[in-house]
Amino acid sequence: MMKKLILLVFTGICFTSGTAFAQKVGYIDSKYVLGKMPEYGAAQQELDQMAASWQKELEDKYKKIDKMQTDLQAEEVLLTDDVKQIKKEAISQSELEAKEFQKKKFGKDGELFLMRKDKVAPIQEKVYKAIEAAAKEKRIDIVFDKSGGAQILYTNALFDLSDLVLTKLGVQASDKSKSNVPDRNQPGDRNTPGDRNTPGKR
Repeated sequence: MMKKLILLVFTGICFTSGTAFAQKVGYIDSKYVLGKMPEYGAAQQELDQMAASWQKELEDKYKKIDKMQTDLQAEEVLLTDDVKQIKKEAISQSELEAKEFQKKKFGKDGELFLMRKDKVAPIQEKVYKAIEAAAKEKRIDIVFDKSGGAQILYTNALFDLSDLVLTKLGVQASDKSKSNVPDRNQPGDRNTPGDRNTPGKR
């Protein structure tokens, strides 16, 4: 079904109002481009380090809660009802604080999300402008992301703009030779570059 849909899309691109209308199509590999950009690597490293630090802090909070529960179970028979209630309330309060910390750091619109948006969005905008410049230079009408969610049934290395985009960004491209021999690709990876599994889930 997906292949039929893509073929229909390409048919619509190539034929307009019953008349053959050739449009040049190009593609980039955004994972390759971003992987070559030092500022993206630095931003991702900083985000990963911050996330790891917050994750450890969260785990320490839950370890403390586990110890509080273990101690209460061991001492419970020796405690008065009032003391047991106080300890149980302390555990509940600690659990609440841990959940609030997790939400604040890792939740939707949390600090990690806002940091990623602040650091990665300018890089993405820079890439988009370079893509636009490369497409205009090559007179490409449509540019697909080879590593994005859309499937590509067939790609020709002749239309790979990745190295040209890197040049527009002032980044050294790889030394790999780019053959003009067409290659058939598997469906694109649906994970966007730089994505990570959301940390902080317990």
